[in-house]
Amino acid sequence: MCFEHQSVVGGGFFNSTNQFGNANTPNQPQKTGRRTSRTAPIVIRQALHSGDGDITIWGTEIMIVSIVARVRNISVQSTKITYNIQDMTGRMQAVYWLDQEAMEEDDKSTPKVHVNDYVQIFGNVKTNKGKKVLMAFKIMPITDVNAITFHYLQCINNKLKMEADSKKEKVNPNPSSSTTLPANSMVGMNDNASVNGLNARQVMVFNLIRASTLEQGISKQDMYVTLKDRMSQMEFENILEWMCGEGHIYSTIDEEHFRATDAF
Repeated sequence: MCFEHQSVVGGGFFNSTNQFGNANTPNQPQKTGRRTSRTAPIVIRQALHSGDGDITIWGTEIMIVSIVARVRNISVQSTKITYNIQDMTGRMQAVYWLDQEAMEEDDKSTPKVHVNDYVQIFGNVKTNKGKKVLMAFKIMPITDVNAITFHYLQCINNKLKMEADSKKEKVNPNPSSSTTLPANSMVGMNDNASVNGLNARQVMVFNLIRASTLEQGISKQDMYVTLKDRMSQMEFENILEWMCGEGHIYSTIDEEHFRATDAF
């Protein structure tokens, strides 16, 4: 499949990158207590200009992004596929980890994507060796050119909505807001406490996953050896399932190894 950019941009409507701006909006004061959004559509330029932490649009931290782009190159390795992707605002790499067990059973786990195809990728933007990389959770080929146009309209609408929400907060600040502890802090926490949306027991599991320096992440077995005196096997499994569903962690080479979405 091959679509030309001219059919998407509509006479240059999207040619100005100022329409999207940087991910960390210039002249926007930094806040100690930011809003968070699980998913948001962005363009590559926003990913490339994001800071060291999560992508932030008008004070809202984005956990998982959606990017629509054209595949320019594909590099296949035993454990992952690296895609060089490009939209009208920039170019970057997207890394998709392969599920080895699923690949042995059938060939459906590998994205059916070819060079010059347009794709929609859901993932998390990370910094690797000084370069921004999209850690892809899901890759879907695009067969309808309208989906490309719709994505850019979503990007503009989402940015304007977040800008409006930010200005509302300036007019009506919340005086009762308190400083949030970092996710790796357990100081003063009990089992019912909540940090960044995770309770104390979920934080224990999350911190083990985030601390792993292995490329494939930490195995479920190694995690439970550390946690078996703190929680039951069923509770541990339920926490893993919940955090996967919420986008805090993801599986890598198989369903037994995990990485945190902020640990690339």
